[in-house]
Amino acid sequence: METAVRYIFHCPQCSASYDALTERWCDCLYKDRTIRCPECGQCFCSASLSVKRQFWTDAPPEMWERKRNERAKFTFTNPPAESLTRPLVLVVDDEDEIRAVAVRAVQQLGVSVVVARNGFEGIAVAKQYRPDIVVTDALMPKLDGREMGLRIKEDPDTAGARVIVMTSLYTDARYKYEAMKTFQADAYLSKPLRPEELQEVLRKFLP
Repeated sequence: METAVRYIFHCPQCSASYDALTERWCDCLYKDRTIRCPECGQCFCSASLSVKRQFWTDAPPEMWERKRNERAKFTFTNPPAESLTRPLVLVVDDEDEIRAVAVRAVQQLGVSVVVARNGFEGIAVAKQYRPDIVVTDALMPKLDGREMGLRIKEDPDTAGARVIVMTSLYTDARYKYEAMKTFQADAYLSKPLRPEELQEVLRKFLP
């Protein structure tokens, strides 16, 4: 009789052991989300790079397959503009998984949402839908999210939008200052970011 595959992992937060193949993924806005510990409820998105690298180095094929299947779930199509109610949030990120988690966080607030996959697409969607708030990743292909936010604010048609920038790379205080001073961002958040943290900032700007 075959024994079911298990992948026992020790939580970096509380040291509890659990089967990473059966426990829930976290809801962090992060490219490579991690597993939530059933004991302390914490994931390890904020753990050191060495911890995360070791997790995937030791992971069996079943864990990699689980990751692929999880990513394949994330699809979202922008509804017709006339069908949406206000307020409206535009989420711009080149990572499908992060867009999906952000969309869920926005929808949990009872707010309409549309998405874009890069900066140029973000500008086009903003022109079409006129969002109240734009939530964008900082580093994206084709056009930086900060530059995109500035162009949206400089366009008379979309100038009223508030821009929230998220980043996992530009986390130093000087980058936050630059984003808010030079690129006119209204908020600057570091990834990994929990949905509740994004929701807290959204509430400040929702009309």
